[in-house]
Amino acid sequence: MHPSGVFLFSSVILLAACGPGPSTQMAAVEQIRLAHSITILDDEGQAQILLLAGVTGPDRDAAPDAARRARAALEERTGAMSLSHSRAGDPDRYDRLPSVVRTPDGGDLAESLVQAGWLMVWPRLGQEIDFDALYAAETRARAANAGAWGEGAFAVRDPDPNRLAQHLDSAQIIEGRVISTGAARDGRVFLNFGIDWRTDFTAVADEDAAERFAANGTDLQSLDGAVIRVRGWLFELNGPTIALDHPAQIELVDAPQARERPR
Repeated sequence: MHPSGVFLFSSVILLAACGPGPSTQMAAVEQIRLAHSITILDDEGQAQILLLAGVTGPDRDAAPDAARRARAALEERTGAMSLSHSRAGDPDRYDRLPSVVRTPDGGDLAESLVQAGWLMVWPRLGQEIDFDALYAAETRARAANAGAWGEGAFAVRDPDPNRLAQHLDSAQIIEGRVISTGAARDGRVFLNFGIDWRTDFTAVADEDAAERFAANGTDLQSLDGAVIRVRGWLFELNGPTIALDHPAQIELVDAPQARERPR
């Protein structure tokens, strides 16, 4: 391993051209810094970081051993072979290009790592890919306690705010029943997982995000009483909070409970 902690190796990746037409370009893979990204050299010798769309790996600070094994799993799947790449969104603030990367047999590289338990599904704004396939792979990995799931680096947590307080400022998955929903004057929609919004876990979508959910067939306020699984960056705002910006951040586990009307 390189002293900097970055795996260095020689491989070849076929890059699908971003413009029209089926042409491809050859490029050498230079580095793997994370379990969900690779650095390549384009045909002009410039470095380009490809971010595997829709996924993320174990946290390097909280679970360094799992992060190393996840990175090694990516290295094993990308060494000494030709891969194809297609763009899956605009570059992020780190200039990483979201991409779907496929192995020579047509398999999705990210999906294979999710199924092995070394990546988890992680929707990012602007990325429109086949999340159903990724979620199915993650379900199988979680059931088998594969990879980082078996090591505890990935986990589905309950919405208890005291336990969640130990995991602030990190990527988390929380499953629980929506106790109530609400909307603010500025268009924000709140999904409350407890009776005290000042301290309990909440998922919140701004007006634009709520419209994206609606356009995708999910009225966030209709989730009152539903058991859902929500994932995102956990931070403190009147209790533990996750901001919603992509419809794939929510999985419906159990439909809303019917409410009895007062007689």
